[in-house]
Amino acid sequence: MDDGQAAVNALEQLGLTEYEARCFVALTRLPHGTAKEIGQVADIPRSRVYETMERLQDRGLVEFQEGEPRTFQSVSLDTALRTLRKEYDSYFETVEQTLSRMEPVYKETQQAVWAISDHEQVTERVLDLVGDATDELLLLVFEETVLDEAVLSALSEADERGVTVHVGTDVEAIRERVETAGFDAHVFATPLVEWFGNMTETPRIGRLLMADRGPVLTSAVHDEELPGVPNETAAWSDGIDHGFATFAERVLSYELERNVTGSFGD
Repeated sequence: MDDGQAAVNALEQLGLTEYEARCFVALTRLPHGTAKEIGQVADIPRSRVYETMERLQDRGLVEFQEGEPRTFQSVSLDTALRTLRKEYDSYFETVEQTLSRMEPVYKETQQAVWAISDHEQVTERVLDLVGDATDELLLLVFEETVLDEAVLSALSEADERGVTVHVGTDVEAIRERVETAGFDAHVFATPLVEWFGNMTETPRIGRLLMADRGPVLTSAVHDEELPGVPNETAAWSDGIDHGFATFAERVLSYELERNVTGSFGD
């Protein structure tokens, strides 16, 4: 795929129609152009160029000069990017405002365990739990592939908020990444952590997270289906009112108090 087609595809993802994207890309290749010239470069019917250029003008992406024939030129690349970014951001603002008005003021807590079947979605849920933490985080990590840079950044932000961060691992590469990430975290290894880490069967545990002695998440790593892409699934609960969450919270809290903080029995 050449740069032109890649740009057309990207502009379509940002909301432009195919003809709008092709005309705009054609104009970036020309200092200016008539409808005939634009149609030839964009490979669209000349009869469709004028209406397409009017829509691009309404979006603030092209300018024109009256004459016989009318001449068009694209705005500068910086201006086009600012315009598209502003328009895209406005969509997010609209979605946020409308969905917030639709969301019930009170949502009943569901006593349930939720399943996640994709690595990126697991990471998004981890980021949510870390971002909502106000007191303490316990993260056990056994696979370096699931320790995303975004998670390290979220842990750093939690540390800045005053949240105590504990990270358990028996993988030296993970320990080094956490210890050099620039935030205050207590990195530890205990017999339980080593036991989990020595598991080689598939699926094997990828990471466990407990936030504020409440919400818990447990992930499993499976054999990769695509090279270099972690194949991770998870289960999580946003409270300890369910058997899975209660068990996980008790085990992790025991591990934390008995072998990490030394507060067991206080």
